[in-house]
Amino acid sequence: MADRRHIGIKERTKLFFILLLAVLVIVAGRLIWIQVIQRDFFRSMALDQRLSSLQLESNRGTIYDRTGTELALNNQKHTVVAMPRQITNPAQKSDLLAGVLSIDRNLIKSRLTRDAVVVYLARKVDDEIYEELRELDLNGISFVPETERYYPRGSLASQVLGFAGMDNYGLEGLELSLNNELEGLPGLIQEEKDAAGRSIPDGVRDYIAPEEGHDIYLTLDETIQYYAERELKQAMEDHSITGGSLIVMEADSGRILALANQPDFDPNIFSSYDSSDWRNKAVQDSFEPGSIFKIFTAALALEYGYYDLNDIFSDPGHIEVGRERIHSWTREGHGWQNFAEIFKNSSNPGFVQVGLTLEAEEFLEGAYRFNFGRRTGIEFPGESPGQIAPGQFTDIEQATMSFGHGMTATPLQLAVGAAAVANGGYIQRPLLVDRVVNAEGRGVNQNHPERIRQAISSSTAEKMRELMIAAVERGTGTEARVEGHLIGGKTGTARHYGDDDVYDTSFIGLIPGDDPELVVVTVLYGLEDEEYYASQNVAPLFNRFATSLIQHLDITPSAEGFVEPEMDLEFELDFQREKEIQDYRNQKAHEVASTLRSEGFNVKLIGEGDTVRAQTPRPRTVIPEAATVRLYTDDSYKDKKAMVPDLRGMTAHEAEQKAWLYGFRLNGIVGGELTRQSPAPGERADLFSSIDVE
Repeated sequence: MADRRHIGIKERTKLFFILLLAVLVIVAGRLIWIQVIQRDFFRSMALDQRLSSLQLESNRGTIYDRTGTELALNNQKHTVVAMPRQITNPAQKSDLLAGVLSIDRNLIKSRLTRDAVVVYLARKVDDEIYEELRELDLNGISFVPETERYYPRGSLASQVLGFAGMDNYGLEGLELSLNNELEGLPGLIQEEKDAAGRSIPDGVRDYIAPEEGHDIYLTLDETIQYYAERELKQAMEDHSITGGSLIVMEADSGRILALANQPDFDPNIFSSYDSSDWRNKAVQDSFEPGSIFKIFTAALALEYGYYDLNDIFSDPGHIEVGRERIHSWTREGHGWQNFAEIFKNSSNPGFVQVGLTLEAEEFLEGAYRFNFGRRTGIEFPGESPGQIAPGQFTDIEQATMSFGHGMTATPLQLAVGAAAVANGGYIQRPLLVDRVVNAEGRGVNQNHPERIRQAISSSTAEKMRELMIAAVERGTGTEARVEGHLIGGKTGTARHYGDDDVYDTSFIGLIPGDDPELVVVTVLYGLEDEEYYASQNVAPLFNRFATSLIQHLDITPSAEGFVEPEMDLEFELDFQREKEIQDYRNQKAHEVASTLRSEGFNVKLIGEGDTVRAQTPRPRTVIPEAATVRLYTDDSYKDKKAMVPDLRGMTAHEAEQKAWLYGFRLNGIVGGELTRQSPAPGERADLFSSIDVE
């Protein structure tokens, strides 16, 4: 019995020692795991508990205009921080700090008693607050230097520059789009401290210097920008408008010298303004351009060979497109005009005829070539591409687009397109940034002018410049003239859909008109004045601005005054230079075209065939030199329509000639003056159909 008990005790003792050994092995293994295998990890954790880290802001780069004037820079500020482990009597200190910082006492107390090495109390305080706190000399309260973005010119170019937030990160404008260049890389200070927050002698101290941001030089000219904003502010006072935009661009390089908008804002206190005031309307918002788009419709018609400057048009005051009637800006119309005159007088019926003559695909493709419906590629966030041909592109959409309705564009797109007319036909990428340099002044990036594509030929561009000069000297843009200088330009007035009394008015100007250096686009939005035509408001604004601009840049006055282009600007029914065309049907199209061109005519071949199937004007029509003869080489003419001209009051011979000019036949006239016609003037009818007259 005793042996059995002794054996039991021995077994239990053995089991106890086995369990004890297992525990010792586990403890030893754990110690080896912690002290050997994971030694570095736990050592790092211990060090992190003793290390106090502080991130150092890098200095954000400065933004300059093209002359080196500072537009955005940094101001030194102080941020108030607390070290809770060093704070004694947090309730008393909370009362003192709340009075100085104008922060809720309980909020400050919660931060002073937080379990943290360092906490923020107030970021980037004013100098007066900093001095007051520094004089209090509170234990555990310290200051960290930080920079704050400052805009020394206030609201100047505010929508271009944008602004940076509390953490110096760009939030709008170029501050946002160029943030990676401007912000640099932050630095770091690490210091080893004891449990009370005191520095440990010979402890760890690391310092990583911040990498400064790059400086940006813009293409903007501070003085020109000031002139632009001054005129827009004056327009806000003189007219009932919701805002305005003004752009100045170098025609050959695409460099933007001014990009102004109203209303503006002060980026130093951006939060005090409505966010809509932050928008760069000239780049980010599109509008219906109205008649200034006739520049591009005319250029495409000339480029494609559908018309030349002496082609004749009838403007009886309206034109019918489907069930829609499109009116001229003068109800009685402009009567008979040549191509130059419909541009000079801004005739809507004339331009509907031009626009509908172009094939729809050609018109749209040409608009895209001018960069409408596409972003320009400017270095700016949120650029709008505008919109052309929304939905189905029917005759009415094509007709209204010909004079700038039913489509939208930004002022910047209009400037880029007009620059192609000014520089010989090339679309340039618009430039706002000239160069980027590092903190030592060494170049990081230099932007150079970039041609995107050729929109029109140099000969077409030259003709368009002549037309734009004539429009200012003799047409709707006379209020834009600058004494001693040739100015090319075009006015635009567009009524808002659904609102009979609200308009957007605009003007595109070329300075000088004959050899343009600069393109100026001016837009007034939401105009509700009784005098709502662009010639009455935006053209005079352009005159004042252009006068200041020319004086600032010392542009040489024109050596010669205005010279009428070589065309019959004052068209009369009895042509001074005229030729009769023959019947070219069933002849080789290219041979006929060659002969006609040798005789001074403009020729447009339409169709895929080789033989002339039909022609306009009809045979035996007397037309001016350089007018256009259209030769149809397939059955495509059967789908064509043309505007019925106004033949009333003409003699039989005159009426017959004008009907033939448009491709119509006459029925019912023998002699005397025509008193009635059907279809009525301004309607559109099938090409080669008959006009019944009495």
